[in-house]
Amino acid sequence: MIIHITRHGQVDPPALAKGEDPDYPRGDAPISDLGRTQARLLGQRLRELGFSGVIHSSPYRRTIETAHIISEIIDVAVVPSAPMREVVMSETQMDGFRGATIDELHSSFSRVDSAAHCFYPWWTSRVESPDDVEARVAPFVDQVAADGIDALLVGHGASTGGAIRHIMRHGTPDGLPHDDPGWNCALTSFRMPPNFTAIRLMDVSHLPGEWVTSNVRTRDQILAERGEEETE
Repeated sequence: MIIHITRHGQVDPPALAKGEDPDYPRGDAPISDLGRTQARLLGQRLRELGFSGVIHSSPYRRTIETAHIISEIIDVAVVPSAPMREVVMSETQMDGFRGATIDELHSSFSRVDSAAHCFYPWWTSRVESPDDVEARVAPFVDQVAADGIDALLVGHGASTGGAIRHIMRHGTPDGLPHDDPGWNCALTSFRMPPNFTAIRLMDVSHLPGEWVTSNVRTRDQILAERGEEETE
């Protein structure tokens, strides 16, 4: 079976508070028009690859909306899955946060499986390290693999990164290059054991170059910043 992994579409910049970190936004921001286009292009890519499995998504709006757009193209349901939720970076990040219930998600996005089991509240206020996030997603990824049904995991930069690291840690101990940020709607795919294969990592060939983003910043901007830092 194959596990596909992707980060949500671009977060809508006007929905972010002034001075807010766009990669770890507070609240439950929607995705932008570009984010919806990114999701549609990824859905088309997955359809071309013959994917017709299960879509597991973080219950945040930006991930559910991304998954819903993909699901409309592939004609499958979306299963809200709390382990794929966003990382908590600070003690105040979740102050006043209220996530949607399954019924509320289904009301807004009809392909959300209203019968899915997703404990509520599905978020936490506990600050997490990258190792904490990997430990959180690892049992979930293992269960998805054990189910034996092709799956797409839709998450955030931290949770998708944790899932990728967990799979690579067990499938390719020597690792694969993973220097790029988690581009919005990039596609990572693994054929799971017994015939483990790393098929693609952070692949964005379905997106025009100018539409490759990490939320408010484009790939060109990020690579330019990285080049400047390396020359300092």
